[in-house]
Amino acid sequence: MPAFFDSGSITPQYHGMGPVAHTLSEQLRAVHGLIGSRYPFIDRVAVVLYDPATDLLKTFVSSNKDDTMLKQYEVPLSDVPSLAELARTRQRRLVGDIAETFRSNSQHTRWLKAQDYRSSYTTPVYQDGALAAFLFYDSKQAQVFDEDAAQFLDTFSDLIAQLYLLQKRLVHGLVGTIQVAVDLARIRDFETGQHLERIAYYSRIMARALAEQHGLTDEYIEYLQLFAPLHDIGKVGIPDHILLKPGRLDAAEYEVMKRHVTIGEGIIERIGNDMGVHESLPTRIMRNIVATHHERGDGSGYPRGLTMANIPLEGRIVAVADVYDALTNRRAYKESWDDAAVARELQREVDAGQLDGDCVAALMAAREARIAIKLRFADQHAP
Repeated sequence: MPAFFDSGSITPQYHGMGPVAHTLSEQLRAVHGLIGSRYPFIDRVAVVLYDPATDLLKTFVSSNKDDTMLKQYEVPLSDVPSLAELARTRQRRLVGDIAETFRSNSQHTRWLKAQDYRSSYTTPVYQDGALAAFLFYDSKQAQVFDEDAAQFLDTFSDLIAQLYLLQKRLVHGLVGTIQVAVDLARIRDFETGQHLERIAYYSRIMARALAEQHGLTDEYIEYLQLFAPLHDIGKVGIPDHILLKPGRLDAAEYEVMKRHVTIGEGIIERIGNDMGVHESLPTRIMRNIVATHHERGDGSGYPRGLTMANIPLEGRIVAVADVYDALTNRRAYKESWDDAAVARELQREVDAGQLDGDCVAALMAAREARIAIKLRFADQHAP
């Protein structure tokens, strides 16, 4: 049994986000403290990600003196012409008076004004020549960002950018390393890439809806979406005659299939140790997803029979996403179910104490988003 479990349950330090997490948010707060020693008027430092696949700008990590953060905010870059122009020209932007300069009614602008931010400095971040993020420095004092301050901040912008890009490389290195094993084992013959993408986006829907209730950061949500598709990586160790069997497995075959969780845990453990990121937040989120997405709140799941309170939120989220996707798509042994039948089945499992009711409610409430994901990532054989 991998060392990160204790007596058949998840050790508290690995449960959820935990006190031992070394996060990019913590690193950013440390850098903000250094900046503040010279420029105490800087009240907020924020990293906003750019996703070229969707053209979305997404809040990620920030350090705020007043601890009031803009969270779970997404907007297409094409809807923010001023930032799009910065990205195109690779220029930085100094704003002396936010109220006077920003006239739009966007959520970001309304939030800045509501929190009484008066001036800002913005710079784009690039990786391999492509836009990766924006850095924002905001102050509750007007007209404080001059060229001297901007030049000083450029040095720290490089540091923050390197911290982010290093974390990104580490996280994507984890994904890439595992994906090689997945591809070699032909797992995609069993679970399509479309299925994995759907799991990722359904998980994101739930995490965003539950963020306030559970205190989830944007950093956590990004990692959850990224790692959700790797929930069944342990299937690389399952024999093909079972993994690729059309139709339902018999009892003996099912017992073999269940071993994929323990196999997956071992893969995460080895790769985390080899890459020196065993205790990082991304690794722990991935580990919890792999280890607990087949657990059920009534103790009927596997491999440890955990009850709801002992299943990390990321495991409960991915479990709901996985069940929902299985019900709504055709399999060799079943047809796809309509939305009403799916809702009844999910509620039955909630009432039985198996699935997290908040997660199910969050997913089912997002009907338009669910349908859009199902259409965008439809299996090729789907009718």
